[in-house]
Amino acid sequence: MAVIGGGMAGVSVAARASEHFQVTVLEAESQPGYHSSGRSAAVAIECYENEVVRSLTLPGIPYHRAHGARTIGCVSLADSDHLDMLDRFEAEWSPVSSSLEEMPVAEMLARVPILKSEAVARVLIERDALSLDAHALLESFRKALIETGGRIIGNARVAAIERSNGAWELTWADGSLSADVIVNAAGAWGDAVAELAGVPPLGLTPLRRSALLVDVGHDVSSWPLIHRIQGDLYFKPEAGLLMVSPADVTACSPCDAQPEELDIAIAVDRFQSMTNVTVSRLTRTWAGLRTFLADEIPGVGFDPQIDGFFWLVGQGGFGIQTAPYLSQVAALLLTGADHELAGSMNPGRFRPGAAAD
Repeated sequence: MAVIGGGMAGVSVAARASEHFQVTVLEAESQPGYHSSGRSAAVAIECYENEVVRSLTLPGIPYHRAHGARTIGCVSLADSDHLDMLDRFEAEWSPVSSSLEEMPVAEMLARVPILKSEAVARVLIERDALSLDAHALLESFRKALIETGGRIIGNARVAAIERSNGAWELTWADGSLSADVIVNAAGAWGDAVAELAGVPPLGLTPLRRSALLVDVGHDVSSWPLIHRIQGDLYFKPEAGLLMVSPADVTACSPCDAQPEELDIAIAVDRFQSMTNVTVSRLTRTWAGLRTFLADEIPGVGFDPQIDGFFWLVGQGGFGIQTAPYLSQVAALLLTGADHELAGSMNPGRFRPGAAAD
């Protein structure tokens, strides 16, 4: 089995699948986790995206806790102009999440003293939300893969894929590999990999998201992740500083994403508008790609039209938090077994008429 992509998705499914198959991961960069997996906000939030994402997140929480995660809490707050949005958020998620509860405004302002009082009219907090250690998580899967005889080949950007005599032949600059099954875990490059193999694309959309680190002059270690209910700003503790993001969603081509000056300026402006902090110096800025399918549900499963081609794409902004369990589900589907979430994630949902072919 060849897994194309050495990010969190590829390495985690390779580790799980190596219990049943001989697995090689082909990573275009020199090391795993260079792109989105290494640039994530790295949190596990129950009240996020949709019910499928929630169902993929919760079973993996014990694995996260065993590999460096800590409880941080996720705050969604509204000013007086956006209370209706917070009401809708509560109506959607409170029936399914026992972790979501009201937090007194005074408690929020005392806990995070940089917040302006006029920016906080009402607060909900998901108490059990986790801050994740993405490096420890990726390393746990890498070690598990190696211990079961799997391997990762770096600097192996696949240039050609051909189907011959029931097997896939993959070639890159200085190597080649034959495999019965290809697992496409190439993230933003997922459709490009499919086209190399003669497989119709699913319509993946890479979206750039920017972030920066700010020193606010406070001990932020006990602060929660704070999310403005408009969905246009969040910040969280990161190595003694605050990681701030404008939650931008700029469509772009697959690439080594870099932050745009305008996005960083917007983030600073929004952050300053709701806090008493004047940002005079940025410690670091970066950007990453969050790649979605049209319904914001992952595409996981064998392609309905092409034998031996398995999709593991479209993890958007939730690939780190879902990795422990999604990798188990994917490995199960690779063996030919079924799972209750398989229908929701089946890549065939983007192929009208495929079931009749």
